[in-house]
Amino acid sequence: MSRRTDMRWFAEKMTLVLSEKYPPEKVHTVVCITKFPGCIYNEPYAKVLKKYDHVFAHVTITGLGGSPLEPNVPGWRDATEKLPELVAFLGSPERIRLRVDPLVAIKKNGKLISNIPIAEQIIEQAAKIGIRSFTTSFMEEYPRVKRRLAGHGYEIITLSQEQRIKVIKRLVQVTQKRGGVLYTCAVPGFAKSKCIDGALLQELHPWKELCNREKASGQRELCGCTKSIDIGWYNMRCQSGCLYCYAGEV
Repeated sequence: MSRRTDMRWFAEKMTLVLSEKYPPEKVHTVVCITKFPGCIYNEPYAKVLKKYDHVFAHVTITGLGGSPLEPNVPGWRDATEKLPELVAFLGSPERIRLRVDPLVAIKKNGKLISNIPIAEQIIEQAAKIGIRSFTTSFMEEYPRVKRRLAGHGYEIITLSQEQRIKVIKRLVQVTQKRGGVLYTCAVPGFAKSKCIDGALLQELHPWKELCNREKASGQRELCGCTKSIDIGWYNMRCQSGCLYCYAGEV
């Protein structure tokens, strides 16, 4: 729930689908994907998710929340303040992967706007409560993204591969210093990783229940995700309003 929209905006529909089509006895792990960590442990999700043996969360905090680039998303400090309660709900910080994703570099009226410097602070704050798994990537310059940003007066700053390597190396250092691991999500020139990782979910499962490890089909070449069922679709229009989102309207 869900790589195609944010679960925050469709609680009534998603809890109904989850309960009716994918009841606890049929589900190994529910993976929650959201920019709103509080929605996982608050109603109506909490009551439903408590019925499942294993819940894992991908929480995205880019540092751009509340800005014109993410107008309906909470600021990064507000989001990180909710992480301790999410850890308590899930039972372990190991069941959270914090996504500082994507990294953005753009200009407007000659002024640089980037969340790359803030990424370090976000990682540091999450690490303080025991989160050790992180993911990042760079904003993709899809045509619809370029048109949308241009329509709002933004100019994309294209980072060279050398610049990207420098950024990732720095964030890896910050993460490793705090005992964590930084993954890149389908970034050319970097190692393949798995956001949906069957082996990891099996290891974290309370009873180590076997999990399907077959590779998902239809994903990008550098995506190593395990096969899963996604609750949510692109026509469920996310209301977060992120201007760089490749799934949103132009």
